[in-house]
Amino acid sequence: MRFLILFLLICCASTTSWADADEYAGMAWQPYSTAQHPCGIGIPPRGDFPHDRWVNARRPVVRLTVRQEGTRLCYVADGIAEAPVIRVRQGDTLTITLRNEITDPALLEALLPAGKLASPNGSVPHQAGVMDIVPGTAHAVTGRTNLHVHGFSVPPVAPQDEVLMGCVDPAAGTALCGQREMTYRYNVPTNMSPGLYWYHPHVHGEVTAQMLAGLSGAIVVEGADDKARDAAGIPDRVFIVRQEQDTDAKAVATKAAAKMVALPGVKMPVTLVPPPAGNSVVAGLRVDTRHELGCSNKTAVDEISLNGAPVVDGAAKDADLTPVTMTAGTTQLWRVLNAATDAFLDLVLMDETGKPVPVRIVARDGAPVTDDAGRPGALTPTADAQLVPPAGRVEFLVSAPALGHKYYWLSHAVDTGCAGDVVPERRLAVVTPLPYTDDGDQGHAAPPAPGASSSLFTGLLARKTDRERIVAFAEYPRPGDADQTDFYITERRPGALLRPFDMLGPPAITVPAGAVEEWVVENWTNELHAFHMHQVHFRVLSVNGKALADPPLLDTVTVPAAGPADVTSAAQVAPGQVRIKIYFPEALAGDIPFHCHLVDHEDNGMMGVVRVVPHGNAERGDGVEKTGWSDLPGVGRVPICRFGAGRAWAGAASASLAPR
Repeated sequence: MRFLILFLLICCASTTSWADADEYAGMAWQPYSTAQHPCGIGIPPRGDFPHDRWVNARRPVVRLTVRQEGTRLCYVADGIAEAPVIRVRQGDTLTITLRNEITDPALLEALLPAGKLASPNGSVPHQAGVMDIVPGTAHAVTGRTNLHVHGFSVPPVAPQDEVLMGCVDPAAGTALCGQREMTYRYNVPTNMSPGLYWYHPHVHGEVTAQMLAGLSGAIVVEGADDKARDAAGIPDRVFIVRQEQDTDAKAVATKAAAKMVALPGVKMPVTLVPPPAGNSVVAGLRVDTRHELGCSNKTAVDEISLNGAPVVDGAAKDADLTPVTMTAGTTQLWRVLNAATDAFLDLVLMDETGKPVPVRIVARDGAPVTDDAGRPGALTPTADAQLVPPAGRVEFLVSAPALGHKYYWLSHAVDTGCAGDVVPERRLAVVTPLPYTDDGDQGHAAPPAPGASSSLFTGLLARKTDRERIVAFAEYPRPGDADQTDFYITERRPGALLRPFDMLGPPAITVPAGAVEEWVVENWTNELHAFHMHQVHFRVLSVNGKALADPPLLDTVTVPAAGPADVTSAAQVAPGQVRIKIYFPEALAGDIPFHCHLVDHEDNGMMGVVRVVPHGNAERGDGVEKTGWSDLPGVGRVPICRFGAGRAWAGAASASLAPR
């Protein structure tokens, strides 16, 4: 049926372009990759959902080819230039072969415009008791790419989720990776949480351009609860929010926001609770805030899409929204991925009068909502808006509106701080009911209760904390005449420097396998950040010093901005902060990146690595590993995706690191 619909769309195709709502039809959408149109023709119509690609014995290998058409990149699978929703079950092996067919990397520079300053930025002077600041440098776009499976609890070693060294070269340009194609083999643990994950490129310095150009896709790991929902006739729908461009000035965004005031349900931008005075934990050197990036009235609007179709800023008519139909009296599971490069979402469902409609939260960041012992939480309806940072996911049950009524799905405006981007309120979709018939696939029965869920991180809160650390976010204008910013994430301790991430540098933090730590993640800047750590999920214990009654299990968390409004002129600055508890299991030993998932921040330095050392191995004080530790695939070697001449991938992960 899907291909019949695609055929009809092709036959009826007409010319369209990325345009205002009134001009956008989506009827030119032809998703087949051809020599003339590597990324297909047009963009998806509103209401399009990406196709599923199941991994099974008949089709065990997913082939993803990165192709380019101008400033547009696409993942091509099975001839279709639309990133598939990859579906896999707990305990399966997910094999993905990635090939790079980028033909003109220089065109991607257009997605990262850098203005020139009339007065060059100076360097930050040395100050006693304050961390010295090492400036960063611009990264040239080379077209190299690789793949990160975001949220997967698999080792950070080849051929699994290793992203610091492995890469594939483009079809044109200097060959630094030594290969055009590579194969990943992810051994999905039987106890990895079922839920929504995703994939995207992760070559440091190139992530922003490649994601803006279109490279991201969803992964669904299915388990027992999915079988129960299938048996109850509850389908799932995958919604992917991507970011396309940053174009509009703040003045334009203000006008768009003003139009929204007359619409029901509009509220002021969500603002996280400001940090209290004295919020900083005393440790190590202080962070210079006088020279940080100040407030701006020239920040851009984050232009976003929903499943590839443009989302309209301002007062959108129903015809400009994604249409979602549901049979009256039925329920669907909505899986929502925020794959935007830096746009935050604050999602809520509303009726025609502007009253919030309750939904039932099933999972966040791929982790089912459970207590520390893995016991499921009650599917209690909530009408609260759900703040989803870049890279975050939320899964919830939606019941259909009554016949003759409709719901609106929207994202409230988000106050990202005076140095952050403008995120206006937007309507995303309109939900309308269809009459219920006897041959419908679902009756009026309540959704099945979720089962218990045990993972590597079950019992995390009950584990003894071995060590506490303070990790600080900071950002400063880059010295010189380029209008660029350097971003930093550094452990705040005696002797520390604020230094942008260096591919050739040692790990920022080293821990033994099995360690349990609590990190206070401080934000000393004028904007929100999104802290993410690869491989693991962590429990969020508190936000700005306020303990959470039910600490959520996440892999990405929003870190509030510092206070007061502009840290560069305040006599005293209180950083925004979250406290998280992390477990580093033996099964995930290796070099684990952590970073801000506003990916332009990551690309420009706001990343670090924690090295998890397996038992029986130890590091010397000079950072050189003992024999054996450096022989793990992807550990302790020169990063080929930036400097090396290339190497062969290991045939399989070390047996001692296999998930169990």
